[in-house]
Amino acid sequence: MAWFNALLACVSLVLGLLHLVRLATARRDGRPAAGEAAHAVMGFGMAAMFSPVGDPVPPAVWIAAFGLSAAWFAALALRTGPASDDAGHHVVCGVAMLFMLSLGLGEQAAPAGGHAHHGSASPAAWTSVVAIVLAGYFAWHVMRCGDRFAAARRVRISLTEPVPAGAPVEIAPPPVHSGSCGHAGSPVEGRLAALRAPGAAAVAHLVMASSMAVMLLGMI
Repeated sequence: MAWFNALLACVSLVLGLLHLVRLATARRDGRPAAGEAAHAVMGFGMAAMFSPVGDPVPPAVWIAAFGLSAAWFAALALRTGPASDDAGHHVVCGVAMLFMLSLGLGEQAAPAGGHAHHGSASPAAWTSVVAIVLAGYFAWHVMRCGDRFAAARRVRISLTEPVPAGAPVEIAPPPVHSGSCGHAGSPVEGRLAALRAPGAAAVAHLVMASSMAVMLLGMI
């Protein structure tokens, strides 16, 4: 399965680069930069996890990055309330990455640790439960992003179709921040418009959530 991991590593790397482009244009498009930065770091972190040639970045760097991301968005969610679903999604992403990093470090330390675990339930039992729950969340998020992509596509088509003579002219909806799935909004103009559009964000997050679900299910 080395070829499959290499493919997913390349896909994750492309997603990280895509979100770097979106991060550079976030202020111009009126999007929150913190969300794009978190997605970029997650894409690069997933590429490192999938890479069959190893990770050149020390685990402590990834732990610090995803721990900071989870804490930042948890504080944001507490300030803004339940309406901030994008902040909640970033918290889950950070926790999921920390969970997988901790398992990887545990496997590396297992030969030196001996048989230190004694109890009624083996560590593999609870880790499998957590992995299944997180994979279920990301599978749900895939469907959510599919709905967001369809909504963005409907908005784009409605704004580009000619208005019949005599029909009332509707004002285009204002741009909406593209969060964890890329909310539907007005089409973006200018350079790299296709990469900056809400539909591109929805597809990128759909692929990223699918890759996360695959990675978590592989740990069961």
